[in-house]
Amino acid sequence: MVRIKFYFSVSAILFSCICFSQQLFVPRNIQAAYQKGTRSADGKPGKAYWQNTASYKLNVSFAPDTRLISGSVDITYVNNSPDTLKQIWFKLYPNLYKKGTPHLTKISPEDLTDGLIIDSMWTNDKLADGRSFTIDGTNMTVNKQSLAHGQSIRFQIKYHYTLNKGSHNRTGQVDSNSAFIAYFFPRIAVYDDIDGWNRFPYNGSQEFYNDFCSFDAHIT
Repeated sequence: MVRIKFYFSVSAILFSCICFSQQLFVPRNIQAAYQKGTRSADGKPGKAYWQNTASYKLNVSFAPDTRLISGSVDITYVNNSPDTLKQIWFKLYPNLYKKGTPHLTKISPEDLTDGLIIDSMWTNDKLADGRSFTIDGTNMTVNKQSLAHGQSIRFQIKYHYTLNKGSHNRTGQVDSNSAFIAYFFPRIAVYDDIDGWNRFPYNGSQEFYNDFCSFDAHIT
């Protein structure tokens, strides 16, 4: 009798597992991507798959005595999506150390700064004023754009910030003669077929991702 009950219980569990495996939950945004043909259930890119991309020209200098990082970045961003982009989202990862930016990692008050300062920004050779872009923590949005499918947009940005001395989180001064400098320039966020713009702020605890791009970097 005990064996019969045991076999029945095991069979019931196996039957439940088989039924569950045949009815896996698929989030709505993934279902929409299947329907649009940008993704497929076997994990391969769909027939209508696309990725946006950009080319970056970087000129950056680092002063070890003051920990000042300053430079310029020239970006040509290409919209391969079928959408017309009304905003361009940037990631300013050094702003993890900006005063007032939410963070989940421990940061010493001595390492909090004014963050990454945009000295100037040109959009398609037109000087942008302070009202045309908004900085919110590690996110920056360039507003009132209209970038259609197949079009490109060019940004020329001059900026500076002070590297953290302690509170190391992937970046910072190591000792008086060395420093580890990472994510040191404004970068355009990912716009994809699942969620659109990656609006999630960087809080120091999670990983992040970027488009495949090309880089021409000059570092002093």
